[in-house]
Amino acid sequence: MTEQQYDEIIAPMLAEVASKVNELGMNMIARVEWQPGESGMTKAGDLSTSFGQIMTHAAAFSHGNIDAMLLHLLKHYDVSQSIFLHSHGKVQSHDHA
Repeated sequence: MTEQQYDEIIAPMLAEVASKVNELGMNMIARVEWQPGESGMTKAGDLSTSFGQIMTHAAAFSHGNIDAMLLHLLKHYDVSQSIFLHSHGKVQSHDHA
């Protein structure tokens, strides 16, 4: 698959799904990768409604870089309830959650 195929075939279908998701008041994140490191994304709704969506969004935008994802979450969200981060002395509390 190529970016052009994604743009011409897949992206319009995802846009249609995103439109229906919005109409129904739902949230969606779709990340499609046509080659390693090359991807497209379609979002719909309010992605900050749950921490699951926040994490999914951060993961999708980190392009496979776990450090980028974790640093974003540490900087912008209250992760003080994380057992893993607490045990590694990385907990930071913020009022952004």
